[in-house]
Amino acid sequence: MSFNVFLVVLLSLLSLPLFAAEKKPNVLFILCDDLGYGDLGVLYQNARAKDGKPAHGTPNIDQMAVDGLILRQHYCAAPVCAPSRGSLMTGQSQGHCAIRDNEFDKPIPPGVMTLGEMLKQAGYHTIAIGKWGLGGHKDSDFPSHPLKRGFDEFFGFMLHRDGHVYYHDKEHPLWENSTDVGAKYENVYSTDLFTARAKKYITDHEAQHPDQPFFMYLAYTAVHAELNVPGEPYPKGAGKSGGLQWPLAPTPKTRDTYIYPDYAEQKSWNEPMKRYATMARRMDDCVGDIRQVLKDLKIDQDTLIIFSSDNGPANEGGGDPRFFSSWGPFDGFKRDVWEGGEREPTLAVWPGQIKPGRISDLPSAQYDWMPTLADVAQLPIPAQTDGVSLLPTLLDTGKQVPHPYIYVEYLHKGGSAASKDVFARKGVTGRGQQQIVRIGDYVGVRVQIKEPSDPLRLYNVMKDPHEDHNLASDPSHADLLKQMTDLLVTARRPDAEAKRPYDDVPMPAVKVEHLVKGELKIETFDGDWPWTPDFTTLKPSDVGGIKGILWPPKDKNTPFGLRFTGYLSVPKDGEYTFKGVSDQGLHLWLHDARIIDCDHCNGEITAKVRLAAGFHPLRIAYNHRKGDPMLVIRYSGPDLKEQDLSEPAFARDPDAKIK
Repeated sequence: MSFNVFLVVLLSLLSLPLFAAEKKPNVLFILCDDLGYGDLGVLYQNARAKDGKPAHGTPNIDQMAVDGLILRQHYCAAPVCAPSRGSLMTGQSQGHCAIRDNEFDKPIPPGVMTLGEMLKQAGYHTIAIGKWGLGGHKDSDFPSHPLKRGFDEFFGFMLHRDGHVYYHDKEHPLWENSTDVGAKYENVYSTDLFTARAKKYITDHEAQHPDQPFFMYLAYTAVHAELNVPGEPYPKGAGKSGGLQWPLAPTPKTRDTYIYPDYAEQKSWNEPMKRYATMARRMDDCVGDIRQVLKDLKIDQDTLIIFSSDNGPANEGGGDPRFFSSWGPFDGFKRDVWEGGEREPTLAVWPGQIKPGRISDLPSAQYDWMPTLADVAQLPIPAQTDGVSLLPTLLDTGKQVPHPYIYVEYLHKGGSAASKDVFARKGVTGRGQQQIVRIGDYVGVRVQIKEPSDPLRLYNVMKDPHEDHNLASDPSHADLLKQMTDLLVTARRPDAEAKRPYDDVPMPAVKVEHLVKGELKIETFDGDWPWTPDFTTLKPSDVGGIKGILWPPKDKNTPFGLRFTGYLSVPKDGEYTFKGVSDQGLHLWLHDARIIDCDHCNGEITAKVRLAAGFHPLRIAYNHRKGDPMLVIRYSGPDLKEQDLSEPAFARDPDAKIK
């Protein structure tokens, strides 16, 4: 599938911020690397310690849970680094994100908005610190460098592999904006370095721009292997006058030697696990240090902090997640779509806004943070995202829109000898092609997919979080399994660079009755948006039925939006081609698969999709800002020459709340 999408106007340069009148909260998003759900004391380690089992501590992060909210049912978008971070940064599930599988260092495509680009529209100053890995390969000019994708500043490393060490050198360069500064810091522990840089930024920004909110994406490499440790104890104190202070002194003689004393004394622990525990504890100290800076500057109540991890614990690099049960109550590792590879330790703190000591069991996913942060910044939620805003859950106010489902896909080609015990428990021999769908309390899983018809296993992960009891043979779950099986096809669009054995399966038609033939429901929205918004979150100014892709006449310089919903009827099974032209933004879905995805369109957008004969749910979102409105959608297929999407192909539900 090809999308000829060109970014005509860079999102980061679009007009002035839309919401400059009122200061928005600062946002600090802390993302760890390979930290398992069970690696937090509050989620699992503290209970292990009480039982006399090997355990490590995270007291500062535990305090975040006391002060804020635990999201216990939070999923990564994919069980490995690159696709997980791609989905987080773009708000798209692995059914639509352009970065899938092990596509390390693949750039975010032009025209796909990032969190940084989005929040700049609300007047945020933006900085990315730590691991990026989404910019392009080393022989490129980094087309998706953070400075080109909505971030005002960058301090960290561009390439995925450069995060495998904690003492940077010329082989693992460290960047300050576009300058390689690794030589200056090669004997400085990177977890400390990123923390000190974050503290300096927060302090400087508050002194120089107290009326401007900031968005910081702080992507630690801890606890990813190599198992490197600091060169000295954590400095005394924390915050503005204690803890880590910029610039940090190098530790060339003691680098990679310091183990926390309470771990060093554990005679039954091997050296790798002492190092693993030290890495986690060091990051925990850093989190406490940063929180104290916010308190010292009296901006903690003006700052939303989100803490999470990119995927499950890694069974590689000398570490063994079994030692501390880093997967918590689940089963599986990084690169598994079992709960242990997917469920993430996730907390949110915002004093005065998020009530302390709360726990949410709302199923959520990484791609929910784009709509959530849009909501926080009082921006329109982009149509680009597959997520829902979690702000009602964070604030415990209003009505939370639940996820109808959570979808994940991932292909792992490599061997996994160290994971044979997991595979034995699940009755498989490896990973291969993998998919999961979660609906309510149930997760459908399939691994080692060879044929499109391979069946799902079914687990009630609220009652059976370890996924020991497959319920797929229970006839009472037949309808749920059918719904999940359909979603394996209808929640995604194929990607030529990440081929699947189920790519050619036609989207199944739906059974519908009593339709109004030849019409779509049309909703008109008044407003000016920097991107096509998610119109389901807005109130229309007018609702009606309409024949074809048309709309009531409007002054061409009056901004507006349209949402068409209904069904598309196709006569035969086969591949259909859709072509769209828009003056601004155009998004087209069949079922939940986003077939056309374009903001700031220029030229024709083409997409192909396989459909079964019959009716398919159709949604179209269009927005117009100024100039002459333009919206044309054409299609072709088996025995169907190219033509406009028009009245004969449409139908709508007669109960679609039309005035």
